Amino acid sequence: MHIDLFDYKFDEKQIAKHPTVKRDEAKLLAVDVNNFKIEHKKFHEITKYINNGDIVAVNNSYVKKARIFGKRASGGKVEIFITEFPMTISFPLKLKALLKSHKTIKENEEIAIIEHKDDEKPHSVLITVDAFKNLGDGNYEILIKSKHDYDYIFGKCALIPLPPYIKRAVEKEDDLYYQTVYADDSAGLSVAAPTAGLHFNDTTIKEIEKKGGILATVSLNIGLGTFLPVRTADIRNHNIHKETYSISNETATALNDAVKSGNKIILTGTSTVRCLESSALAETEGGVVKVAPGNNIETSLYIYPGYKFKITKNLITNFHQPKSSLYIMICALIGIEKTRAIYEEAIKNSYSLFSYGDAMYLYNI
Repeated sequence: MHIDLFDYKFDEKQIAKHPTVKRDEAKLLAVDVNNFKIEHKKFHEITKYINNGDIVAVNNSYVKKARIFGKRASGGKVEIFITEFPMTISFPLKLKALLKSHKTIKENEEIAIIEHKDDEKPHSVLITVDAFKNLGDGNYEILIKSKHDYDYIFGKCALIPLPPYIKRAVEKEDDLYYQTVYADDSAGLSVAAPTAGLHFNDTTIKEIEKKGGILATVSLNIGLGTFLPVRTADIRNHNIHKETYSISNETATALNDAVKSGNKIILTGTSTVRCLESSALAETEGGVVKVAPGNNIETSLYIYPGYKFKITKNLITNFHQPKSSLYIMICALIGIEKTRAIYEEAIKNSYSLFSYGDAMYLYNI
């Protein structure tokens, strides 16, 4: 299955560089997949598709500021991108990170951290991290020596990890808008936002609950693996790095009750799909899909055409990059031709793309 099947053309001007100020005013392309009926809506109109007892499953993992800038003893600049946070923080702390510098960084080399303030020029501080171990291809294990250093780095120096295609410096608004309104830092830490959930605001959530809909949370801690490009010519040879997820007993019960009663389960975002598809058992008893609750379960599930979905029948998602594992997942869910037609419709109607972009709702799959 060649990667070129999952390509599409778009104008770079359609990449959203900034968030929609009123989150639920983003555009929503609503698609009845089975009848292939397309409607153009605003995101707050998602409530029209939700009835009493329906579940809206969301990923409440918290986006941790993960981009840090530093300086070598030689004066060379270093960009540090944390790719994974553990659930338990203890010191000295080893974190996996991508390090970018003009010349290769040596193992155990100390990197001075740079602090960024709105009203001052960036400047070095008296805190360093060690490039403890070179894992290859720019991947390192870095060492943070103490809680004091950790708190200072992530409290005053680290920046929101905006995707590179946004092509601008981080701004104050990103601290607020590149985070879902229901994010919970005790649920787990991600290095990228579960972007479909960025469209929800408190008003939309209250309207869902007013209609009898149930917001159910899961947590999948998004790592770099989800967003790495598919570089293999045959997509089946691509591998996704492991990520951890958790599902509470309360959420598992709500999902199973919805299946029993025939209510819809609306998944929000591809990370929620990976979480629930990883946990849903292939077997069913009495028509109920079993969901295994637990904490910090690892998944490297890679969904491409031919995959048999167990629980995903309705999906809220953003528009994803071509040749990405996320675009490939949508093709697996509704078919390559329908996916291509939907994206063509969105691009023709000036929908904005990717993380800060507009949304689509796929239902009746």
